Amino acid sequence: METIFKTVYQYNKVPIPAADMERLQEIARDCREVRNYVYGRYGGIRSLPKIYPGYTVQNEMTKSGLRERLGLPSVYFYLAIFDALGDIKSQWARTKSLVEKNIRDHPNMTPEEKHYLRFVMKQGQCFEAVLAGEKPVLPENWKERYTAVCEKVDTHRLNQYLRRQVRRHLRVPHTDVADGFTVSPKGYRYADHGIYISMKESRKRLFILLTDNNRYTRQVYVSLHPEKGKVTIHIPVEVKQKHPAGYGGEVGLALGLRCMFVTDHGNAYGENYIEYQSALTDYVRKRLPRHRKNRKNNPGTKKYSAQKSRLEKAMHTYVNAEINRMLETEKPGVLYIPKLPATPKAGVNKRMNATVSMWQRGFVRSRLTQKCRERSVEVVEVFGKGISAECSCCGAGGRKDGGIFSCETCGLRMPERQNAAVNALKRGQALREEKREPFNKEKSSL
Repeated sequence: METIFKTVYQYNKVPIPAADMERLQEIARDCREVRNYVYGRYGGIRSLPKIYPGYTVQNEMTKSGLRERLGLPSVYFYLAIFDALGDIKSQWARTKSLVEKNIRDHPNMTPEEKHYLRFVMKQGQCFEAVLAGEKPVLPENWKERYTAVCEKVDTHRLNQYLRRQVRRHLRVPHTDVADGFTVSPKGYRYADHGIYISMKESRKRLFILLTDNNRYTRQVYVSLHPEKGKVTIHIPVEVKQKHPAGYGGEVGLALGLRCMFVTDHGNAYGENYIEYQSALTDYVRKRLPRHRKNRKNNPGTKKYSAQKSRLEKAMHTYVNAEINRMLETEKPGVLYIPKLPATPKAGVNKRMNATVSMWQRGFVRSRLTQKCRERSVEVVEVFGKGISAECSCCGAGGRKDGGIFSCETCGLRMPERQNAAVNALKRGQALREEKREPFNKEKSSL
């Protein structure tokens, strides 16, 4: 049976004394210093060969003397290093994605030149050598391929272009946040209805009474809330996928801001989502300028953050409840959803533009994906361009007015979101047909 990871949380039962919270915050500040040290030393182009898989960085950091200077236990020090390396790798992935997009969209580049640049970016040793201004030294099985892609292109000019693009998009990470830290299983133990966490003092552990008596043996993240005297422990756990009875069939889904989901049958879920999103947006729009004006000395900062957090939690609770309701009602075996554009389109209404810019569709999409995985429901993204302007009956272009889609060719009249959901279903089925992967309803409902 397949398994997935999800995060569970543990909370302290009684407020943590200020002196103990300061000891925890000291660890968080030291971990922040370690991360920033790694960012500054290994976040640039020259350190690219060292960050995969990262043991070179670990060994060099051990010799740096930073751990001894901070007095930080190894259960925090090395995890902070690998947390920082993860951020650096993510930054490199983002940079490569942006460069690849620019290469793909470049109007004056020949197919041979684009092929050469894509080859260099895919072959790690070649990419590292080009960025360092050196001649690539490749294994025998790659030499022939490299020679072939170098034909009919000016490699010197293309290498310069690639280096300029990387310098333009690469950002060395940095953080000023010290609100938590990662700890390995050796750094804590459960006992006495709580958890003992290792401190910087030798053989000293801080006891935190918990609201539950669950015990775990995983790497955890301790999030600190000093203003409330609280901590939250984030534990990634492995759970078995469920196979609920009665789930099967294919459902097309349209995602929106005013209403979260509309199915190809016209069923709507999350119809009040816009109210939660607008409440959060309006609060931020009104309070954020004052909050930014005197951020460090403003006594209202805590009040602003607390109210914003409450509004976000209310919205997230509503999103989770509506996703559960949709899945329990529709009982799909596979969901087809359109791939949304990276940036929502702006309109003339400033208030609506602000709401669109703060639309947490990434959260909605991630929660939908997670809950589908827990229930063994497959989620398939389909090509989203023009999906709401195309007639789901005849395929011709139509007109949208007041939330209704009209097709002058075949006379179809249907709610706009339902029309998009039917198109998502059809595109998903066509995609399966192209891949010759017919949907097995009986297998999905097992």
